[in-house]
This record gives sequence, structure tokens and C-alpha cells, in this order.
Amino acid sequence: MKKSQALFEKFFLLNASGVKCTTKEDLEEVLESSADAAVTKTMTLEPRKGNPEPRLFYTKDFSINSMGLPNKGVDYYCEILPELKRFGKPILASIAGFSESEYYGIFEKVERAGFDAIEVNLSCPNVEASCVFAYDLELTLKIAENLRKRTRAPLGFKLPPYPERWQIKKLAEGLLEIGVDFVTLSNSWPLGCVIDFEKDRFVIKPNLGIGGLGGKFFKHIVLGQVRLFYQVFKGKVKIIAVGGVSSGRDVYEYALVGANAAGVGSALLHEGVGIFKRIKEELNEILKEKGVRGLEERIGKLREI
Repeated sequence: MKKSQALFEKFFLLNASGVKCTTKEDLEEVLESSADAAVTKTMTLEPRKGNPEPRLFYTKDFSINSMGLPNKGVDYYCEILPELKRFGKPILASIAGFSESEYYGIFEKVERAGFDAIEVNLSCPNVEASCVFAYDLELTLKIAENLRKRTRAPLGFKLPPYPERWQIKKLAEGLLEIGVDFVTLSNSWPLGCVIDFEKDRFVIKPNLGIGGLGGKFFKHIVLGQVRLFYQVFKGKVKIIAVGGVSSGRDVYEYALVGANAAGVGSALLHEGVGIFKRIKEELNEILKEKGVRGLEERIGKLREI
């Protein structure tokens, strides 16, 4: 069995990259919980302090951030991997570069380290493109093809939300032909803002108070993204859904539209790692009510009117 097939053999829950994943202690907390896997902070070649604070604001319903990719650098995450493997759960490496060549350099390091899968984050700002990297479809497919040639390890790409159906169709067809193993849908909505009504100001400082929005509202955007990608992939490329996951129902609905795993972000910030146990308990109740033995039976089974 291919490593990618083993990873996605059953529907699984994990943290979304960016939440509870910057330090070894963060990742240990996730791995000790009821989560089925963990993904690292998106790592860069060198450690980064990120944007000035305040750069994150969240409630139980949503979050906004302009973090600027703060992380401890690729060497740190490669060094702590052997200690994290004692938990016996899959560990995904999330990587990002500020140029096309940087992606290849980071990739070589994490592949040698032996992560269970590699998530290439092409949806962060301030890189060598005129916009978010993954909005340049040709460049995205070029990077995907070059990386696929370099490894047999499970390889996936974290993508932003796309506003046009043709963009999703073209990208999904290209990724399917290249033979990537999974995509993560989606990174946060890129241009949001939240205002502190009492103080008449933004709640975060960087980039004119503009940042990535996530949380409950975002689920309904990502459901559409997953649905459209799945129509092309038909299960041949797996999907990790990230966006507004805070309950068993959210997970069930993501499975219906074609997801094979779900990442918890904003709600994990608010509730902590106990959320994984609660979501699983709620999901088990839903499956019992619907007479379903396992969530895998419902993947892609959304009924049309």
C-alpha cells in the first residue's frame, strides 16, 4: 500500500497549520489529544519572527490574522520529528518559500527528515508572484510537477479559495494529471477586516488591519471549494477540508462533499485540544442516527436535488 493510501485509509482529524503547531510542545499537545494526526507550522528556510503584534484576533465564531509566517525554521522541525514520532500518529510538514527556488530547497530537507506527508503552502502572501502564489495557476502546476518528480512521498498543496469555477477545474485537472496525493482546502479568506467598535480601530496591526478570515462563515465557502475539486478528483486526489470546523456536523458535511480529512483552526484556538474529543463524540452520534458504520461511507455522497 502506498504511504498516501495508508494516510487516507480512514477519515481523520488534525489541527490546521498555524494553530497549536509552532513549537515541539504545541505539537505534542495535539498528538497527545484525540486528534488523529498533526501538521506543523508552515516552515520557511530560516526562522521568522513574523509581522508586528497584534496580528491575531479570534472569538468562538471567527478569527482574523496577519501573522507573516512566524516559525522556527525548517531545521528545527526536522530535528524534533524523531521525538514526535513516538506518538505513533502521522505528522505532516507544511512548507513555504518566498521564491520558487526556496520551495525546492525546503522540500529536500523535509523529505530527508521523513515526515509522513508534505503540504506545500502556496497560499501565503508576499512571495515571488504578482499575488498569492496559488492564484498563478501555471506557476502552481509547474511547482507541483517539479516536486512530484522529486519524490514518492505523499505530496499535497494548500490552496486559497478560488472565485471562479474555471480556475478550480483547470487546477484540479492539472494536479490530477501530475499525480499529487492531496490538497488542503482552503487557506483563510485573504482580504478581511474586523473593527473594534468601542475603540474605532482595527483589531490587528499589520497590512492596514487587513488579514485572513476564518471561522464559521468560512465553512460555507470551503464546502463549495471541496465540492468542485471533488467533481474532478473523484477520490483520486484526496482532500483535507479546513474552514469553520467546530462540530461533528461540520465534519460530516465536509465528508458529504468529498473531503477525506478535516483540519480544525479557529475553534481550536478558542477551545483547545479537547475539541477533537468533543467533535468525535458528536460525529459518532450523527453516524448512529443515520445508520452509517463509518464516515468513509459518506465521502462524496451528497445528494443533488
